[in-house]
Amino acid sequence: MTGDDRPRQPVVPAPHDVDDASLRILVIEDDEPVAGVLERGLRLAGYQVAIADDGPAGLARWAEGGWSAVVLDLMLPGMDGIEVCRGRRAEGDVTPVLLLTARDDEVLRRAAVAAGVDRVMTKPFAYAELLAVIGGWAQARNR
Repeated sequence: MTGDDRPRQPVVPAPHDVDDASLRILVIEDDEPVAGVLERGLRLAGYQVAIADDGPAGLARWAEGGWSAVVLDLMLPGMDGIEVCRGRRAEGDVTPVLLLTARDDEVLRRAAVAAGVDRVMTKPFAYAELLAVIGGWAQARNR
């Protein structure tokens, strides 16, 4: 193939300028394709990633500790993302949390913030924005 006929390579953001190679991201997402995209993209950006596919499993993985950030879906089997976050915050966990949701309403955002969510992003989300948020948290952690 020549010229514009060449297959285009996906644009992969460069790893964040963080001097800690052990940044661990927990993704709690029951939609397998979405979880897979998040996992691949975060790994390409230089993060270690673990996946939990329901609320109780996510709560248990999160309780293991050592996470740099949590990417949390709202609608999860077993318990929703707000309940998961509220449960960890009640234990004193301060890990930054980004909540992903298909719902975009003010009442939900207020409930999420009240439960301890740091950032709410509506699906479909801009992947570059997700990486910027997590990268900002990683840089702040290393200051």
